[in-house]
Amino acid sequence: MTGNDMTDKVGIAVGETPRVEDASGMSSSYWYRRPYSTGLPPLPAGYDNTKELTDKLCKQTLAVKRKPNKRLPSSYLCHLCFIKGHFIQDCSLAIPKGHGLTPYQGKKRCFGAYKCPKCKRKWMSASSWANSAQYCIKCYIMVYPHKQRPLDTPDGLDVSDQRKVHPQHLCEKCKSLGFYCRKTT
Repeated sequence: MTGNDMTDKVGIAVGETPRVEDASGMSSSYWYRRPYSTGLPPLPAGYDNTKELTDKLCKQTLAVKRKPNKRLPSSYLCHLCFIKGHFIQDCSLAIPKGHGLTPYQGKKRCFGAYKCPKCKRKWMSASSWANSAQYCIKCYIMVYPHKQRPLDTPDGLDVSDQRKVHPQHLCEKCKSLGFYCRKTT
């Protein structure tokens, strides 16, 4: 079979853009030849320079992201480095958002709220850790906490009930340590 025979059967030549008619009667090759191939609309009238437009957009987004400066309480202690003088989000040890599996990224045990995505069961645990899951008692799937907060009250007392039994067989931290995770506080 020669190249011409192939062209006759397929209907296009090698290197040619295929033309497919859609419901509107326009061929799809029209979209390949558009002057704005990036999919972005042309610059508004009066903007000859893209740098000028970029600078203007950057200034607008920076203005939205700025928050009014909050005053730091005198008793505030950063839960990442345990040093006074800065908020936790301004800590040098802070990991950028999205880098951890849990909201809290500190080293201490904390209070966590869990919700199983499969059976919708909710539970709270005072043995919640950064990047550690607990197994749902019904489904037996790993669930990471969606909310976490420190156990310490402003008085320095632990608000968790130490008499309540922590199910070690459902705790990822207990399994990885090989012993009861509350002993590592």
